[in-house]
Amino acid sequence: MISFFAALFFVSCGKDEDKQKPDINPAEGLIKIQEFADDFYTVTAYNESGKWQIGYTKVYFTVQDKDGNFIDNATLSAFPEMNMGTMKHSTPRSEITKVSGKPLFEANYAFLMAGEWDYTVSYYVSRYDGGFNPAVVIFQPLPAAKIDVQKAYRPDGVTERKVISSVKAIDGSDKRYVVALVEPQKPKAGINDITAYIYERIDGNTYTPVENFRLKLDPRMPAMENHSSPNNEDLTWNATEKAYKGKANFSMTGYWVLNLILQNADGTVLYGNPVTEEIEQSSLYFEVEF
Repeated sequence: MISFFAALFFVSCGKDEDKQKPDINPAEGLIKIQEFADDFYTVTAYNESGKWQIGYTKVYFTVQDKDGNFIDNATLSAFPEMNMGTMKHSTPRSEITKVSGKPLFEANYAFLMAGEWDYTVSYYVSRYDGGFNPAVVIFQPLPAAKIDVQKAYRPDGVTERKVISSVKAIDGSDKRYVVALVEPQKPKAGINDITAYIYERIDGNTYTPVENFRLKLDPRMPAMENHSSPNNEDLTWNATEKAYKGKANFSMTGYWVLNLILQNADGTVLYGNPVTEEIEQSSLYFEVEF
């Protein structure tokens, strides 16, 4: 089984590469982020914002030959790495999967920090010469590239917004966890579905998703006497979506802090604290504003 956090692969078939006409763009409606190319193929990354962004970022990929044909039968691997001089590390990321019915592939990342990352893409394409020779699987690493991961901002475009946290458990285990906000990307007044991912850091390149934890949720409005709201639901493990799901009630528009307490399956607090009159914010939180 392909590891969730190993290099990201699509399954390649042993037949001639499948092609779609170049005038049919499977990424229509998405914004191009960046191209990675050699003399034979171009891999293009897209998403809804056209940016690599700190925290949760969903990315789609296409593969095209030099005639512009979209390749359906391909395998890709991709590895992001932050070089900090004295140390290097990767980031939580998903396995890349095929989008059903079109030559389009998808993955998600949880970038731990903004800045310039090294990004290595390789492709595998099986090609058949049309004669009696068997298909040949061609492997090729694309030229080394850099990607620019952007900060997340509040609506003023200046103040940074908290969308991901890397924390060390306070239970004495010395384990490290990453908590990333997935939804809402476009919050609204009223009840919002809230989604998050939780990963355990095994080493700088390996992050494993954890199941059956809990994120206790307490949304507050600091500018409005730090009031909360009714009908919120803690984030619990959803086995179908393989994510943590809950409800956040934003009773009015404005700036909200989503105070969190991370608990393991036994209910042990791993990080975060309750909000009280004396302590107005948890040490673990996300921020939304609309």
